[in-house]
Amino acid sequence: MIRELIEKYKLNFQNRVDEDGEIDKFPETNIDQLTNLLYEWKAEDIDSNEHGLLADIDEALTNQNSEIESGSTTVLILIYQNEVRFVGAWSEETYSISIPTQDFKEIVIGWRDFLLTPPLNGTKMS
Repeated sequence: MIRELIEKYKLNFQNRVDEDGEIDKFPETNIDQLTNLLYEWKAEDIDSNEHGLLADIDEALTNQNSEIESGSTTVLILIYQNEVRFVGAWSEETYSISIPTQDFKEIVIGWRDFLLTPPLNGTKMS
């Protein structure tokens, strides 16, 4: 991942061991909504061909008139060609938080790659 993005968003992807001795992949960022969104996304949700998050981002990047809703259980995002806006928990409450769409795409790719790197999420540690 690009060092500039790591520093700008204080990105830190960690392997934690939960109380059951299983790996729990955890993202940390300086934007709570981004942290929550990443934590709830699994690699297959990000990467699925037509309906994954990366497909949504790519569609927005290529179509200046698009507004694509996506998100997780707790965070709704609106993806536009130039920015991604974070919206509160599937409500109309909008945070004053947005990041460039290209930055968001690079962060999502980095998170997906981390999720696919052993030890995998849920791996039992002995």
